[in-house]
Amino acid sequence: MHCCGARAGHLLVAPVAFHHTVVHFWISAVSESLPIAFAAYPLLLSGAALVWLISRGRRDRLDWAVLVLTSGSIMAFAFLAGSWAFTSYYLRYVFPGLFAVVAVFLFFRIWHGSPHGRARVGGITVLRASVFLLFSVLNALAIASYYPSGETLDVDFPLGSGTYYVLQGGGSAVTNPFHALSGDRKAVDIVKLNRFGNRADGIAPRALSAYEIFGERLHSPCQGPIDRVRAGLPDNPPGHPDTEQSEGNYVVVRCDEADIFMAHLKQGSIRVAPGEVVTAGQPLAEVGNSGNSLEPHLHISASENGREIGLRFGGRSVAINSVIRRGE
Repeated sequence: MHCCGARAGHLLVAPVAFHHTVVHFWISAVSESLPIAFAAYPLLLSGAALVWLISRGRRDRLDWAVLVLTSGSIMAFAFLAGSWAFTSYYLRYVFPGLFAVVAVFLFFRIWHGSPHGRARVGGITVLRASVFLLFSVLNALAIASYYPSGETLDVDFPLGSGTYYVLQGGGSAVTNPFHALSGDRKAVDIVKLNRFGNRADGIAPRALSAYEIFGERLHSPCQGPIDRVRAGLPDNPPGHPDTEQSEGNYVVVRCDEADIFMAHLKQGSIRVAPGEVVTAGQPLAEVGNSGNSLEPHLHISASENGREIGLRFGGRSVAINSVIRRGE
């Protein structure tokens, strides 16, 4: 019986270990490719809108107007909801500018009597109407995310000088997809931009030091007691999140009746302990890449009596693509 029991144990452990290895490999592979996908999708959407306008918007004035609205709705969605900091925040304005130039050029070309072909109806018209309706709804949701509903808490911005960018934020799955899926839809992810408008030295660099926000000092957004702290977890290499300790290192500060949760902090950087009363602006820790984090960023959220509430920084609500500039 002992022999057979040992054999059964080995038979059980082997598939479990194999399954864990396969899952870990799949998560790592997907995680490493996500920055490339995030960088590509606003560029592809913007490029598709331009190509569609150029190739189909030269028939007559009505055709031009319909196509400007349709392809323009795609361009607007890329502008509003695309994660531009993976390439350059400034490209966010280049593509709409090109779109406007092309649209005006085609309009004057048609106006002066050189349209190409005749407008068609039927399937193409249905397609354009469907695309316009879909992206109009998505754009409305993206715009609404800048105007949060429900209770919000106004606190100081917790980072120092520089240009900061909201990578995820707003109360909509369109602008805050990962948080919305996890039930934390009012949380905000913040990175820091370099002079080229990117949050790192490249799309997916492997060194933590290549990310602008890594090691950035975190300050208390309010005066109040430290409620909870976790420290000691390592900073993960970019693209290799710790899915078992999802919050990573964190600090929770009580602001009035609400708790401010700040996560993915750098190992060994936390300077405060539970019960300690801090002042607004007091250094707490440094931004890192601990926990379930693809790359260095600050995750910040607020809750009151277990109920999530929105955040405003200095009276300003933020969502994806919001930029916060801080002087020295």
